[in-house]
Amino acid sequence: QDKVLVSMDGSVDCGVVVRILQQQGFAVQTFTAENEISTAELLQLLADKAAELDCAFIATGHFARVDVDSNGLSHVLPAADRDADQSALLADLPQSVLAKLVLPLGDFTKADVEEMLAQTAE
Repeated sequence: QDKVLVSMDGSVDCGVVVRILQQQGFAVQTFTAENEISTAELLQLLADKAAELDCAFIATGHFARVDVDSNGLSHVLPAADRDADQSALLADLPQSVLAKLVLPLGDFTKADVEEMLAQTAE
């Protein structure tokens, strides 16, 4: 079972991220950055912490997708929900981070995530 380290930024979407990853069979560990830092800094910190904790992957609640091409290079793609898309925030990440990045919300609309959150609260 692959372990994934999830960035917990205090948003309600993070709970949905954890739920989706658990349903996908991941062993989930969580991490909260103590200071306000940029997205790139957060993801590098998350990747470094994941290596310490022997986690194969990192995940956030960003609305974007990651795709791996035939050469094994990872690319950030827009989210399925263009109105919620945050791919521009992740576009300049290095391959060392992108190769480990899982973005569970990228295939969902914001409305889907809100519905999942409501189901979790029941």
